[in-house]
Amino acid sequence: MRVHADLLSDAEWIELAPSAARLWCGRLDWTCREVPVRLRVLCDQPLDLPAPEFSEPPASAIARVIKHVANQGALVLLENPAQALGAERIAFAEGVRLFGIATDGDVAAWDAMLSIGQPVYGVRGRLTLELDRPSALSAISALAYGLFTCDEGLSLDGLHEDRAGIGYVAPVATTASVIIRDGFEAGILTGAAGATVHRPDAGNETVIRLVISDGAGHTVWTQPRFVVRRG
Repeated sequence: MRVHADLLSDAEWIELAPSAARLWCGRLDWTCREVPVRLRVLCDQPLDLPAPEFSEPPASAIARVIKHVANQGALVLLENPAQALGAERIAFAEGVRLFGIATDGDVAAWDAMLSIGQPVYGVRGRLTLELDRPSALSAISALAYGLFTCDEGLSLDGLHEDRAGIGYVAPVATTASVIIRDGFEAGILTGAAGATVHRPDAGNETVIRLVISDGAGHTVWTQPRFVVRRG
């Protein structure tokens, strides 16, 4: 089942439209040693969350939240990875499953995290999730394993990923940037409206994600796939 959600909304309960399911979102907007740390905790039910300790470093604050919600079926979203840690120190966000990718700096931090093998998924705009059933727990699972896309005005008709490569279908003509390890652009794909655009893995990418645009300022971000090196 396909549902849509806005994880970055101000709502405490996030609707999974068009179903009746909802996700609880606890927001933590902290300042740690004068550094803003914006976290969201996503769960199927409300949780008690820790209080800020303004003298602790950002990395310690993030680790404390992750430890606090461990084994409660929750996911942690770091909304501002570039501000909170930056690409150089992003490894300290280990355990965070979701990154906000609103800025170029956030995307650089995301790619840095992916390049060290950490499965983190990007959040921006509207999310389209593929669920086994319309429930909050199914949504948590989809978010944890990157079974969703993010979009700003462009929705895919289909996305297919397997061990051989990735393919998508869009309702309009598109251009897609192929992003691999370290945020390197490894190629450009083009496709007509309604046509399947397919990109086979070369086997040496380590990680692959697509940024798909329609030429009118509308974009879809796919989630990363980790590729096992051939040979």
